[in-house]
Amino acid sequence: MATSRTQSRSTADGGFGIGSVKLQNVAVANTNGTTNVNVFTAPVDLTITGVFLGALDTTAGNITVLNGSDTVVTIAKGTTAGAMVHGTTLANASVSAGTVVQVDSSSAGNARVYITYLVD
Repeated sequence: MATSRTQSRSTADGGFGIGSVKLQNVAVANTNGTTNVNVFTAPVDLTITGVFLGALDTTAGNITVLNGSDTVVTIAKGTTAGAMVHGTTLANASVSAGTVVQVDSSSAGNARVYITYLVD
């Protein structure tokens, strides 16, 4: 599945327009069984701020988001189709320009993965 991106504007001061503007970005990709899926190649340095997923089927598995070869988060996908699950602890969230961000599934179960990030 092709990756789609959306952008929305938020500011450092809570949205009141007095301060520096940062763009919160969202990249979306579906997993493909146990084959890694390239979500995007970072055009600039960025920081992953959150990951959540929606189960597309009833096959359990672990969904992993990778920053190059480093794990950002692994989320246990359950057996309820449509269930949303949020990644709670992020590691290796700083992504260098030119690095490929990927998603991978430990099983044939698939999910739609949402990765939020800010451009540094």
